[in-house]
Amino acid sequence: MEYIRNLILQLSNYVDPLFKSFEGIEKVEITKFEDKLGFLLPSDFKSFLNISNGAVILYENIYGIYNNNKPFDLFENYLLEKNEVGNPIREYYLPIYPDGMGNHTCLDLGSLSPDGKRCNIIFWQHDRQYLKNEQPDIDAKSFTMFLEDLLNELNEYYNYDGTEKEN
Repeated sequence: MEYIRNLILQLSNYVDPLFKSFEGIEKVEITKFEDKLGFLLPSDFKSFLNISNGAVILYENIYGIYNNNKPFDLFENYLLEKNEVGNPIREYYLPIYPDGMGNHTCLDLGSLSPDGKRCNIIFWQHDRQYLKNEQPDIDAKSFTMFLEDLLNELNEYYNYDGTEKEN
């Protein structure tokens, strides 16, 4: 949890809309969410939700567990992407981060490690017809690595005040 907290602290050097965090939620709320979803979340993502229940990073939202804010709610987006789109996600993919073009970065909850600490982060392309056993591209081996990648992208291309770095 400390490492996730440190990543969020580093991200918080950037102005909104490059980064904005929200108040974390209690573990009991995460457990209720897992029960409703029918899958366990990796511990690194649970730590993130404890510290920041969702976030804005690079102009897009990492979804959180919101009861009243459906456009940014993990479960609402899961149901939408699983049941109401032309190319639905698999039931064990949890969309967490849209790209603004209809695609999502997802937690692959079917790849949860035996210790429950991490799972693959995949990129689900909404307009690509995946074969039954075809695996979407893996963006990161854990949510922690996904956050590190976003922080590295911010560090490479932006100043803390939100202006783009010159080459």
